[in-house]
Amino acid sequence: MQKSLFQFKYWCTIFIFTLLMLPNSIIGQHYFRMKADFSIKEKFGDGKMALTMGTIYYDRNYKKLVYDVKFPQKETWVIKDTLFYKIVKGELIQQTLLPLMPNTTIFDFALNNNMDNFGLEKSPYKINKIETEKDLVISTWLPDAKLAKALGKIVISKKKAKLFGIAFYTPKNELVKKQLFKGFLTSAGVTFPEEITEILYKQFTKETKLTTFKNLKVNEMKDENFYNFTIPRSK
Repeated sequence: MQKSLFQFKYWCTIFIFTLLMLPNSIIGQHYFRMKADFSIKEKFGDGKMALTMGTIYYDRNYKKLVYDVKFPQKETWVIKDTLFYKIVKGELIQQTLLPLMPNTTIFDFALNNNMDNFGLEKSPYKINKIETEKDLVISTWLPDAKLAKALGKIVISKKKAKLFGIAFYTPKNELVKKQLFKGFLTSAGVTFPEEITEILYKQFTKETKLTTFKNLKVNEMKDENFYNFTIPRSK
């Protein structure tokens, strides 16, 4: 009996020690879903402005990014694969192709503890150089040579070891978009930006979008109907 108890304690100790030695990316995989209240303030190139408010849901297993929009009107946005769906009163009224997937967004990066470098370690990009500027650490990432004609460089800045900004360029070195991150929320060990400012540069103008988040919840076992939102069929 004592020998069996000793063996049980021994293997428990080995298991815990092994778990602690695993990389953060493996341990972090138990972070599988998150939600947060959001507000989006947009200023378009023509000077018009818009405000959108609601709650966002993301589950890594379902790979759906769901916006439960409450203002200015009740509607639901869903991003799945490379498609954007807009649902109003249970009816699908818009379906649009998007150049991104939910598992390549900051929501997935945060759950996977891979936000600092915007997930570029697992992309066709490789780090080219690292520089310092005052209290910022700036890294430049270049695409694989085979993709250099289609993709431009990406520049990431960190402040106090946290993501501060990211800038996207064309292959001709023209600035297309940049994002700035301010403040961070924490829930169950997951860190997520409190505020994201996005600036989109166009030929003769620019557009800005300020997104703020609050009430971050991680691995909450509620609202399953949103995390795995059923997209209605088009008529």
